[in-house]
Amino acid sequence: MDFTSVILGGVAAVIVFLLAMYSMKRFFSKALTREQMYLVEFLALLFSISLFLAIASPATQMHNLFFLVLAAFVIAMGVLVLGTWRVLEQYLTGLFVTRVLDLHVGDYVELDDMRGYITTLEDTYVVLRDPRREYVYIPYTVLLRRPFRRIKAPEGHEVRIRLFVPSWQELRRVKEVVGQVAKEYGLEKLSVDVEKIGVRGVVVVVRGVLKDPRQEDELKYAVLDRVYAEFQSTRGETG
Repeated sequence: MDFTSVILGGVAAVIVFLLAMYSMKRFFSKALTREQMYLVEFLALLFSISLFLAIASPATQMHNLFFLVLAAFVIAMGVLVLGTWRVLEQYLTGLFVTRVLDLHVGDYVELDDMRGYITTLEDTYVVLRDPRREYVYIPYTVLLRRPFRRIKAPEGHEVRIRLFVPSWQELRRVKEVVGQVAKEYGLEKLSVDVEKIGVRGVVVVVRGVLKDPRQEDELKYAVLDRVYAEFQSTRGETG
């Protein structure tokens, strides 16, 4: 028996199996479930065995076993493709759409009756935040099949925060506190303007440009916490 083909088949099978496992974990681990990944690993093992038998069968006379393993591999591959076709379609379309259409976080998108800023580009869908501050999940295939309008946001996402400042609170100190928070979060083009003046106090509007719209809620809570903590401190000193 010629062991050269057997050794060559074994080495080729091991290399192919390792490359297949690396590729699957690198490119498809986020798109597939754990059970689907187990099936993919089984397919990689079947393919490696069939490759080994294909190379070694002339010397070992294992043609029947080779055809049996190859048939099992083809059947399992068909089951995997049918079961994960929707997921794979969204994943592969996402790789194409995000690069060709040059989509980025912060872009403003209008699609049918949906509109909002892109907050996240996931593996199989894009997440929009609409004017009602609700999150909308849109599969990539929808962007590919339907016309939509996109507005690039190279200068960032505009943020507006309204605050009520009591009459006993010094407005200058409020601006200083807001400026500190804005500096921490990278809020640019900061402005603090008086919107309404009343007997009990004034309403001010904090405006600025935020590079990452995903930080909008965190920024608003930080501003409110710091400002109202300043109110409590001032009230305690004057009381």
